[in-house]
Amino acid sequence: MQHNIDTAKLTIGLIASSVASIFSASASAVAFTDQLNQTRTFLYLNIPIWVFFFAVLLLSMVGSVASLLTDIYTSDMEQRPSALQQMFHLAGGFFSGIIGAFVLLPALTDAASPPIEVMLMTALVMSFSGVVLINNLGDLKRDKELQDSVRKLLISRVSWLANIFTKGNGDR
Repeated sequence: MQHNIDTAKLTIGLIASSVASIFSASASAVAFTDQLNQTRTFLYLNIPIWVFFFAVLLLSMVGSVASLLTDIYTSDMEQRPSALQQMFHLAGGFFSGIIGAFVLLPALTDAASPPIEVMLMTALVMSFSGVVLINNLGDLKRDKELQDSVRKLLISRVSWLANIFTKGNGDR
């Protein structure tokens, strides 16, 4: 008989917890909707901010597709990436554009919310150039000879800069 009472108490507690979860989820959905419907002035129009977020996502995808097409059409037929590499290329460009616009740009600027125009350009540029940087770093990591030559180049440039700051002329 006691186990029926314990089961009923547990059931009532779980139902109350479920109702509280539903209320908190609906409250957060309302708050989220209110935040996304805030307007920003762009070209003398009051446009909801969700339009700009969608534009950032779209420009990130456009930049990654442009970068992929640039890599495909500038390489020889036998050096073209496989379908899996192309998918990684697209995903890398897309994520680098989004990370650049939503993470790096606010972290590197003083403003809490950077201007929308700058966010749009950052998404496009980072998605195009971010995947190139990722591919170059991957090539650098795989090739030992390339690592040695980059290391020698960095050492020569640092010594050249040290020579400029210590002697003032920078002759090689």
